Amino acid sequence: DQVHVIGHGPAVFLEAVAAGDAIVYKVRYTDGTQDSVSPKEVLASEVRPRADSSTSSPPPTNRGFASTASASIAMNNSPGSSMASHNLLASPRGPRQLEYLGRAFDDSRRSIATPSATFSLVATMVGGGVLSLPYAMSQCGLVFGTISLLVAAVASAWTLDMLVDCARATGRDSFELVGHAAFGEFSRKATVALVFAICWLTKVAYFVLLTDLFVPLVYLAFPSVHRSADEDDTAVRRVVACMGALLLSPMCFKSSLSSLKFACFASVGSVVVVAAAVGFRTAQTLGQEHTVQVDTQSILVQAQYHLWPSDWPKALYAFPMFGVSFLCHFNALPTHQELQRPTRYRMRRVIVTTLSLTSVIYLFVGLTGYLYGGCYTCGNILLNFGPDDHLIAVGRGALGMVLMLNFPLICQPCRNALFRLLLGCGWLQGVAAEADSSAPEFPSTQENGSFLLEVTSSPPLRAPEPPLPRVSENARSPPMVRSPPQSRSGPSSPGTQRAMVHVYRRQDTRGGRGMHPPAVSSLEAFDSFMPKDETVQQGAAEPTTLQRCVLTAVLLSSSLLVSVSLKSIMVVWSVVGSTVCFLIAFILPACFWYKVVGTTAAPWRRRAALALVGITSILSLACFVLACLNLNEPPCPVVDNPQCAALAHPESVSIIALGAKAQQGVTA
Repeated sequence: DQVHVIGHGPAVFLEAVAAGDAIVYKVRYTDGTQDSVSPKEVLASEVRPRADSSTSSPPPTNRGFASTASASIAMNNSPGSSMASHNLLASPRGPRQLEYLGRAFDDSRRSIATPSATFSLVATMVGGGVLSLPYAMSQCGLVFGTISLLVAAVASAWTLDMLVDCARATGRDSFELVGHAAFGEFSRKATVALVFAICWLTKVAYFVLLTDLFVPLVYLAFPSVHRSADEDDTAVRRVVACMGALLLSPMCFKSSLSSLKFACFASVGSVVVVAAAVGFRTAQTLGQEHTVQVDTQSILVQAQYHLWPSDWPKALYAFPMFGVSFLCHFNALPTHQELQRPTRYRMRRVIVTTLSLTSVIYLFVGLTGYLYGGCYTCGNILLNFGPDDHLIAVGRGALGMVLMLNFPLICQPCRNALFRLLLGCGWLQGVAAEADSSAPEFPSTQENGSFLLEVTSSPPLRAPEPPLPRVSENARSPPMVRSPPQSRSGPSSPGTQRAMVHVYRRQDTRGGRGMHPPAVSSLEAFDSFMPKDETVQQGAAEPTTLQRCVLTAVLLSSSLLVSVSLKSIMVVWSVVGSTVCFLIAFILPACFWYKVVGTTAAPWRRRAALALVGITSILSLACFVLACLNLNEPPCPVVDNPQCAALAHPESVSIIALGAKAQQGVTA
């Protein structure tokens, strides 16, 4: 059974032993060391009777868990009672009414307000992937595509809340450390591998996107190149990709990119420019027959569109694009750590606002792009516009420059993840990270956040042993307890800064509209301690200069070689979405939550989490198979597109017909 020891954090209760006239509890900390502590220093969970329990229990009151805790103490001290009784329901991680913050509630380093946190997550989501949403909408149809996008947004908001819940239940504010808390070292390494995979695949996608964006600009600047490459532009695309790699390489080899930390925000502005340009061109041709660019040809498109998928395998092939668009799960937990006054209500408001704003942007781009391209919508909507369209050229240039600035920001975490994988396997040795006076107080534990500790019931103690003390939710907050010297866990190495975890009552950090602002502006900690888990406390190792250069060169060249062999960006997004995205955005957060929090959650929430894991796992497998079968998918539909011939189907809709019907209704 796990308990919370005042000043030392979580521990496993081993046994109660007699020490003269007193009783002491023997516990084992997370680093494996054992100690004997006074019962006054130990906090255990309240034990609640089940609804079908034959033992009488007091009626529910508005006093929270205090009444149930008192009833549990009485039952545990009654003759023949046992804390291991099947009629008792216990929390598996400690007093559930306590929450822990790695950074204090009013820490000065918590400098991000709610609007800034929202914009940061929006900037993380919105990028080059928005250009492929019109293609996904064209394959899924107007109705099914809209439903799929909104379902993906709701599911992403749900799993983001799951991750925050896990962070507040384990003390770790990074995807990697939450995985370690849930399933151990193997899970931590697996999450690092996923970080590497998604960053490397994103680099491949960026190379393909940069080629799609800059090749038309090259044609616009040099018409002779366009005329010579009318039939096959493969050579031009490869030259443009290699030139882009040469321009990007100096920034990719740097060890620090602090000067580019705000470049991701420019991506929002560039996407808005592209969306405005596409929307303007769509408004000009709405309800009319018009020509679109398909490869090197101009095709006449009718104003008719599908409401539902005409080809379900193609719809399933494009479906992962909706999940990729809302992927920001690695950045949500650091945002939670930096948020001012980190109540649950404020963090959930950030998540809901972020997903709402991005959904509006995605719906606008997806619908307007499909309304313009129709059945000939390309995997990159800008390919449906000719190189001589100056308005679209402005959008291409803006988005291309932003992607070039963001590329090094993707290269750095990719390199660091690969280095950590090689370091964990023993194939490389790094150097200790140098201290930076301008950095936060404990950089290696910036990924620590709030956590809950709740424990299961223990075997019956011997007769003279008192019950473990409980914590009442409506009890007054005691003065802050400082951590005693860390003699029990060994002294820290000289010059090493260790993280402090601050304990608060959950009812004080819950937040909400009904709370008066001063009530949550500053809180006094219930307790504080230093985490003993070496996975959290270990110093960050960095690659040497030679290792950094070799790893960067390998990653840059490998992603470039793969990108020049791909013709369509949808191939990359489909592979990323069907594998890494489903794992990061849906499967793993639900598994982590079920392991860490689910044992104390309502049964319907546990079943819902398992259902999410099952459904997304099946979808991931099906989409991955289709992605493998469509690796040679062209960037734009073929001219003799069967889907366009199917527009005569009753499930297709004509914008002209809808407009005529609406006008007739107004006249009547």
